Amino acid sequence: MAKMTYYIVRDVIEKHPVIETCEVSLEDLRGEFNIEAVKKQCQFCFLDVFLEDSPFDLDHNQEILDLTVLLDISLDTFEEIIQDSRPRLDDYQEYLFILFKSIGKHPTEIDGKSEHQCGLIIDENVLMSIHVGIPLPLEKLFRLFNRNPQMLIRGGITYLSTTYFDALIDPTYHVLDGWRKLSDDIEWSILSQKRVDQQTTLSRLIGIRESIFDTVKILQADREVVNRMKSPNMPIFKKEFIPPELDDHIRHLLDEQDILRATISDLMNLFFNAESSKTNRVLSRYTFVTSILLLPSLIAGIFGMNNIHFPQISFWWVLVIMVSCMGGLWFLFKKKQLI
Repeated sequence: MAKMTYYIVRDVIEKHPVIETCEVSLEDLRGEFNIEAVKKQCQFCFLDVFLEDSPFDLDHNQEILDLTVLLDISLDTFEEIIQDSRPRLDDYQEYLFILFKSIGKHPTEIDGKSEHQCGLIIDENVLMSIHVGIPLPLEKLFRLFNRNPQMLIRGGITYLSTTYFDALIDPTYHVLDGWRKLSDDIEWSILSQKRVDQQTTLSRLIGIRESIFDTVKILQADREVVNRMKSPNMPIFKKEFIPPELDDHIRHLLDEQDILRATISDLMNLFFNAESSKTNRVLSRYTFVTSILLLPSLIAGIFGMNNIHFPQISFWWVLVIMVSCMGGLWFLFKKKQLI
């Protein structure tokens, strides 16, 4: 099933855009909300297409086939949006295709990372967003335009699309906060020498590190998309209306992930050092026990020899010597902090 919502800017009253919001069906797209008709009746519009079910078998999904005809989009474009692909910007002459990605939740294991992939189709004054998964809070996004309505009016598709990208990137900050808090908890458990599950702790550290690598690759690809939008080869985008904070946010997130990645590497070293220290401590205790038992056994063996040339000594003196040696060894190990 596809859930479709139109956000149409038909008019501007007192320098404020009037945004009409309405949910539409396939029948509506065939009628009054036909893409070609809407183009002529509005300044610009945003059509959000949320595919609730993953239509893996596109060739036999009639609803998707109908959408390709009504939206005048190739089936291959839908397939690229649904499948896992690298963010990019392609000019297909008939329309501009942008694939953008963001991270949707905080992973704690290797397979726990969630990515949100969105395909944007730009056709003249129409911006179409097609995605599978949890829909973005677009009502909140359009409410933000009331703070600076002139930018939306003058910037049009450029400002609308780049602000939408910024909204897609924002959840990554919460993801990094989750990773940072989890790494703090792991560091505290290691330093406090609490009894922790080694496999769980190491799995979490590896999971965060792998997720950071994936997120860096996604953000770098997103940044390439934004840079290409600024290039002279893309006249549809007005460079002066691309918010500078979009690139700043991506760069800031990349910097934060570099710091977090170094922190995770330090935590892994700290983890292995702590485990090595525990092993050394156990070995030192075994060495102490072995030394305590070995020396009295050696003395008892020497003085227990049945040799006519060996001087006779009292049993109690042998016992005193053995206890004294054991006490000396205990004092030595204690002074060296080996026990």
